[in-house]
Amino acid sequence: AFLRKEIEAGARLGVDVVQVDDGWQKGMSGNSSFGKGAWGKFYEADPEFWSPHPERFPNGLKPLVEAARAKGMKFGLWFGPDSQNEMEHWERDADLLLACFKKEGVEYVKIDAVEMETRKAEGNLRKFYDKVLRETDGRVVFDPDATAGLRPTYFGSPNVGPVFVENRYTDWHRYWPHLTLRNLWELTPHVDPLRLRMEFLNNTRNTNKYEGDPLAPACYPPDTLFAGIMFSNPLGWFEVSNLPEEYFVKVAPLVAAWKLEREAIFSGHIIPIGKAPDGVSWTGFASVSRDRRSACVVVFRELNESGSWAVRIPLLEDDGQAVTILGGRGGATLENGVLSATIPEKLQYLFLRIGPGEGNP
Repeated sequence: AFLRKEIEAGARLGVDVVQVDDGWQKGMSGNSSFGKGAWGKFYEADPEFWSPHPERFPNGLKPLVEAARAKGMKFGLWFGPDSQNEMEHWERDADLLLACFKKEGVEYVKIDAVEMETRKAEGNLRKFYDKVLRETDGRVVFDPDATAGLRPTYFGSPNVGPVFVENRYTDWHRYWPHLTLRNLWELTPHVDPLRLRMEFLNNTRNTNKYEGDPLAPACYPPDTLFAGIMFSNPLGWFEVSNLPEEYFVKVAPLVAAWKLEREAIFSGHIIPIGKAPDGVSWTGFASVSRDRRSACVVVFRELNESGSWAVRIPLLEDDGQAVTILGGRGGATLENGVLSATIPEKLQYLFLRIGPGEGNP
């Protein structure tokens, strides 16, 4: 019942994939809210560890997968490859996910709990990925979690799927939007941002933990939080059905605008612009098309007193293109390759398209 609410709310927000975290399975993991369970050696704890939980999902997962599809979304699961004896159960793991794909329709899998301590274990993990990708013709997308342990993500498994970069929670007082933006800004020159899974949270949770902090998540409008990660592979790390109404009012239109531009964003050359985000700078990203005649740009005014900013857009050949505002509040012009932006409020953004067209007055 809860996941059906998630599917309904996800469709309203503009979600692509409803991805279920730890807890869908029969076995209890070491991160469970209900007590300490297995971590790594899952089959040793329960041969049916990865069966759908019989009480939470008495009809299996397929009805939920079909409900998500009916709303235009795909369905994903959290999963941990078994680490016993250098991942000797890699083929069993692969066959299990192939069955989830073929029988239930699961197409996304977040990979967690990897304990890869030897070269043999690394090779078996590679075999696991390869078998699933080969036998689904690449239709299953993995999200390998890079946040702990020895895990081959950025360079060890470049063809697997987006890298889950962060595990930041307001519950732990470890999530600040400007630091997520900084991580993306600093990684972008080295790793294709399309490969980076970056998160934004429900900023109304745990506000007491940030009392008096001018860069607390609650200080940011919800659409600014999404704008901060939309030049990566975005992850809404929250219960969608428990979001405040402001998220649907402000984020959903930006998500819709972003979806119209994301092919252009990710087929272009994405470049950080401005200064590295530190909470008080002007900063952003530009994605310049291959012919250098158009670009998508997102600009952020962090917590500073200047309402305007100018920056040269790298690679862009200025030929009198128009600037169209796709999201945010303010204005922008382009002259001689220099973008001049005005954002009247702090902790706000502008999402822009530069190219042929009438532009905004």
